[in-house]
Amino acid sequence: MNKDFYLHFTTENFLEDEFFRKWACTPDSETNHFWQTFIHENPDKATAIQEAKNMLQSLHGHFETEVKKVPTSKAQASFNKIAPLLTISKKKRTISKRRWIVWTMAVAASVLLILSIGSFLFFPKENFDITYATGNGQRLPLELPDGSTVQLNANSTLFYNSKDWWDKEKRQVWLEGEAYFKVEKKALGTKFIVHARDMKVAVLGTQFNVRSRGEDAEVVLAEGKVELDIADQHISMKPGDMVAYSKEKSKVEAKKVKPADYSAWKDGITVFNDNLSEVVKELEILYGVPFLFKNEALKNRKIQLSVPADNLEQVLETLELLYPGEISIEKEDDKVIIF
Repeated sequence: MNKDFYLHFTTENFLEDEFFRKWACTPDSETNHFWQTFIHENPDKATAIQEAKNMLQSLHGHFETEVKKVPTSKAQASFNKIAPLLTISKKKRTISKRRWIVWTMAVAASVLLILSIGSFLFFPKENFDITYATGNGQRLPLELPDGSTVQLNANSTLFYNSKDWWDKEKRQVWLEGEAYFKVEKKALGTKFIVHARDMKVAVLGTQFNVRSRGEDAEVVLAEGKVELDIADQHISMKPGDMVAYSKEKSKVEAKKVKPADYSAWKDGITVFNDNLSEVVKELEILYGVPFLFKNEALKNRKIQLSVPADNLEQVLETLELLYPGEISIEKEDDKVIIF
């Protein structure tokens, strides 16, 4: 690589350069040696280089052994600057753009709850007189009879019986998919219960995440108290606790975690820290678009990405941008092809 090629580069030029992006996001001995030498020989370029590197690393998430929280403002600012470089049309993708609904509601005492379950109903619809549902890439803000608020994520459904809500002992909902709850705190001993397939979560004035995809589920408690019933066990959780359940293995595990790592989505940030195959599964759920791997080896490629949630095209373009030469994506016959 010729160092003279970069002598007149601006921040924007560095962002567009594949060799630079490789160093910023997935450095190796070759790229480290080149750019460290270049900065030493051209200190006037240090500011532009650092600015471009910071933008890319904000999107990349600054991951180490686990997800690290990237401030929403930092990730959003970086994405806004880099967005013009996302050449969505170059692959002639025609996936419809979908804008997430952004909303905030103030509640005197709130509960933050994410619930995700499988793609099939586990209870009879005829038992409920109130039903809310979303489609591909949609979000829907709701208000429950007690003043609690809910935001349904894509391809999700919420059910409840309106008559039960006049009984203080029966504040309960049934969820298929994913939702974000802010629950009004009521009189002492009055619980808010969310039913999600094999899991029952009793809210006592707290903040937590619940995630259940397929046969697995996990709960992460940020603050307050949660009572969890799962696999014939009753568990009282403390802040920082994570309880994970595998139905296939009939196993319940508990450990300490950083709760903020599991709730970045509520701040408008999509965070991925998993193999590409798992990332693809999540994208299929959110956008209802099937994916196909032409290169099976990519399924095990570790993806570490923090990016503002906006639309599928930008997520795909950012993946290509941050993993140059490794991940290529096209749309063909209503499928997303990864090769």
